[in-house]
Amino acid sequence: MKYGKIIEDSFGLGWKYKSLWFFGLFAGSFAEFNFNYKTEQQLDIDSIEFESFEQLFAFFSEYLAPILLPVIFLTLVLSAMRIICSPALIDGVNKITRGGTYKFWGSYSRGLDFFWRYLGLNVLFAAVMVGMIIILFGIAVMIHWLMIFLMFPVIMIFGFVGSTVFGLAERSLVVRDNSIGDALEEGWVLFKNNIGKCIVIMLIVFGLAMGLAIVLSLLGLMFYFPINFIVGGITENIALTFVLAFILGLPVSVFLGGFAGTFFHSLYTLFYFGLVDPSTPYADQPPAAPAPTPTQP
Repeated sequence: MKYGKIIEDSFGLGWKYKSLWFFGLFAGSFAEFNFNYKTEQQLDIDSIEFESFEQLFAFFSEYLAPILLPVIFLTLVLSAMRIICSPALIDGVNKITRGGTYKFWGSYSRGLDFFWRYLGLNVLFAAVMVGMIIILFGIAVMIHWLMIFLMFPVIMIFGFVGSTVFGLAERSLVVRDNSIGDALEEGWVLFKNNIGKCIVIMLIVFGLAMGLAIVLSLLGLMFYFPINFIVGGITENIALTFVLAFILGLPVSVFLGGFAGTFFHSLYTLFYFGLVDPSTPYADQPPAAPAPTPTQP
């Protein structure tokens, strides 16, 4: 596997096709939204004493509800956008790198086409992971409480296997237009036959993510601070502060999180191409067979 080529082309895709940043902002794991302002200073919960249920309800209605409702709404919106933009980004990278005509709205439409299948794949993955963690901890508690500590490495290994199979399956779902079952089957077969390569790409992603997370945090702090300062001067309402900071910071979010999300999402998509198609520039080409020598009469 040509990992250097995968990294180089992923960076090039993210920089050349800036419309992919919109998909990457929601699809990637590096969504950089302006949620850095602090509301706990405004709430000052530690200084409040609740003497009755009515006081607790009044506090919730006055302070917490205006925060929770926008948070819940934005969480639902961002989750829905991730379900749409992840397959849209895979489709865009597939068309750019393997032939076809990439258009933003065309890939967005493909993301809508895969909404329910992609949602089902996500729900199934989450259910399996949560169920396995509960089962492992339940077994550990029944044996001895010290076994809980031994379960953490097991959970990490299981998480690596599950996330890798899921990552490959979601590419198979979109690129091959597979069903959820067929996509998971292909993801498992690819992982089983390429465990070493999957470990290497995981280490590469982890190393790049550590460095990029530091850079994004510093840039986010630098760009979001003046936005939040302006928002703080406009209003003191917590809910309005939340919404304004998000909206005004969205262009910065697209620039920071959009590129990073596109890069890492494309990285794994190109890795998938290298596994399934030896003719791509990302797979090591097997040496050509020597030409047969003519036999002497």
